[in-house]
Amino acid sequence: MPPNSETPPKSAASTGSWGVYTGTGRPLPAPAVWPGPPGWRSFGGGPDLPPPPSEDPYAAIALGDGTEPLPPSPREVARVNAALYLRRPLLVTGEPGTGKSTLAHRIARELGLGRVLRWHVTSVSTLREGLYAGEGRLGPLGTAFLPHRAPRVLLIDQLDRAEIALPEDLCTVLAAGGFTVPDGVGRVATDDDPAAAVPLHGGVVRCHAFPVVVITGTGARDLPFDLVRRCVRLRLERPGPETLRAIAAARFPPGAPGSPAADVVQAFLDRAVHAEGPVVERLLDALHLSASGVLRSLADGDTFQSAVDALWEWTAPEEP
Repeated sequence: MPPNSETPPKSAASTGSWGVYTGTGRPLPAPAVWPGPPGWRSFGGGPDLPPPPSEDPYAAIALGDGTEPLPPSPREVARVNAALYLRRPLLVTGEPGTGKSTLAHRIARELGLGRVLRWHVTSVSTLREGLYAGEGRLGPLGTAFLPHRAPRVLLIDQLDRAEIALPEDLCTVLAAGGFTVPDGVGRVATDDDPAAAVPLHGGVVRCHAFPVVVITGTGARDLPFDLVRRCVRLRLERPGPETLRAIAAARFPPGAPGSPAADVVQAFLDRAVHAEGPVVERLLDALHLSASGVLRSLADGDTFQSAVDALWEWTAPEEP
């Protein structure tokens, strides 16, 4: 059954949440039923195209196999649902390794929205690069605005790396819900499948359902106010012990061959309390070395603490 754009969501009933997104990262047992958009965020694009590809090779890399749910963060769940209901971009900040990019994949997997469109911004990226790559092919931003019954998920990663003109230009497209392809071409290839082509009517790309746009930033530079005011803002905090244990279980299920010993995870958690840096990346590194048997050979005696210290390059604080 395709998602319905008129009826309030039913997927929240079993979770106690008011929204469609629950934050566990596990696919919902039934398709999400979408609320209607605000009148000022309804764009009316169409006719609707077939659903996008469901397989996403990056989802397993970012999330694991999805059999172990993550403990949902009430603040994250509320902000994501606000962005979904209001059809506004989600601006996600936080220190490296807190899961900013991963959030886009978690939303797509849980709500069954297909492959995530990924635009990794650099210092020389331009709006045209994201919209229309030339030679009849849409970029990831342009593909996200094609008309589908359910929204696409678009990850615009590290937008604050770009020159100031790009975030300012992006505001126009996000406000309009679409754009006009240069030269008025009638058919275009997409970022999903460069070998296929979809028809355009009058050279215009306009969404039916506004895409789920996840914009991440490093916090190194402020984004323009005109962009920020159009977004729902979410700052991800460093994951705590419960979430780190869930991440470990998702990647290395307990009891499975190569699963880490409990003392490996505990040694890492003891260090994470005091250390700085990308905690999730360090955890996955330690678990991989443990699964391969390398971590024990690095360890001193029966403890893995020295190996974890070496991985983290952690400096102990001075004693008062």
